[in-house]
Amino acid sequence: MLTKDLLRFNRNRQARLFPRFLNPEDRVTLNLVEELAGLLLAGIGQSREDLAELAQPIINGYRSPLIAKGVNKLLLDRCLFREPDAGVERFRGEVFATATQLLTQDNPDMDSLTHFRAAVGHAFGKEADSLATELHGDLPIRQPLEEFDPLPAVRLIHRYNLAQVQGLLFNATRMTVTFTEADVGRRRFFFRYLKFFRLLARVYREGQRSYRLELDGPLSLFDQTRKYGLRMANLLPVICLLSQWSLKANVKPEQRAGTLEMDHNDGLISHYTLTTAYVPEEFQIFAKQFKDTVKEWKIQKNAPLLDLSKQELVIPDFSFRHSSGQVVHLELFHRWHKGALIQRIKHLQSSRKRIPLLIGIDRHLTKDPPTLKLLEKSAWFQEHGFAFNAFPPVKRVVKALAGFLDAPANPT
Repeated sequence: MLTKDLLRFNRNRQARLFPRFLNPEDRVTLNLVEELAGLLLAGIGQSREDLAELAQPIINGYRSPLIAKGVNKLLLDRCLFREPDAGVERFRGEVFATATQLLTQDNPDMDSLTHFRAAVGHAFGKEADSLATELHGDLPIRQPLEEFDPLPAVRLIHRYNLAQVQGLLFNATRMTVTFTEADVGRRRFFFRYLKFFRLLARVYREGQRSYRLELDGPLSLFDQTRKYGLRMANLLPVICLLSQWSLKANVKPEQRAGTLEMDHNDGLISHYTLTTAYVPEEFQIFAKQFKDTVKEWKIQKNAPLLDLSKQELVIPDFSFRHSSGQVVHLELFHRWHKGALIQRIKHLQSSRKRIPLLIGIDRHLTKDPPTLKLLEKSAWFQEHGFAFNAFPPVKRVVKALAGFLDAPANPT
């Protein structure tokens, strides 16, 4: 990701925003990437501070220091710096205590800074300069570089262009994505990531292989906006893997609000692959516990989309198949999903057909009095819904699943 001060975009009179991309074939820019990457490859063991000083002449020498700073930031994101030792703070306290003790002694040698520093170092069996370096080893600028994962210059430039759009989406109030995708695997991959990112989306079928998604952006929420903004931005590389797509977002980057419109013809290249396996740890833990403790229900590997009505679809977090053939889906609502939760409960409550869907809600949502009142009055939620803390307990899910066993089998 690029921070807001590193974003480059234009805004026309119609408030349309245009990210300013780099040419991945420009030799001067390729040289910039290679030079900064070479510095990091040769800089294993050097501190952040030293590496920053070495990079500064390269950044200042490029035709646009802003571009160079952005490139350097993305390269630093591929670095692993050594974490400070746990005892640094305690060690610093011991050094300060020793220094204070030496200063209070009636020793004329302590009037000399050189002698004083040497005496403190001697007390710890170290040279004065070496001790001074260790003294603040927990500062980020003092962390030494341990590893650097290089990337070909062309791919880094593509990553830079993608990051320009991601930086704008981080400040979105709303985004609409439409796509047509014939490949079933790509569709599943996209919907799986959308659900795992826990983005607030309303999904509509536009055609047999076409969909429209309306996503609330981070600035439309009251809490968790930074975390949600990162998830919104991280969806972009997944979108770029689709064959035909377009997006339209309302964004507010630093008082320059406008509309961002992109599609598959804009040359954005994703750094994700269709083999990328992204499954949050809590999903893996739940699936394993469910498999180990529940025999009559099985988690389906590829959860199908659930058609509600009027072409609106639900992307289940999990789908369960009972030994009788009954299939029931589970949709989870987190703390920033209040509006979507209210809409879903009202729809399920008024539906004439029995929709095989469980609702799990983050307990944080029950702290809102109007939402809690709606849930308490909803006979549907009382039978097929439950609240959870971090992630649904297996026993609670099994209990809720049992409420559908008296319904006719609904294999999919």
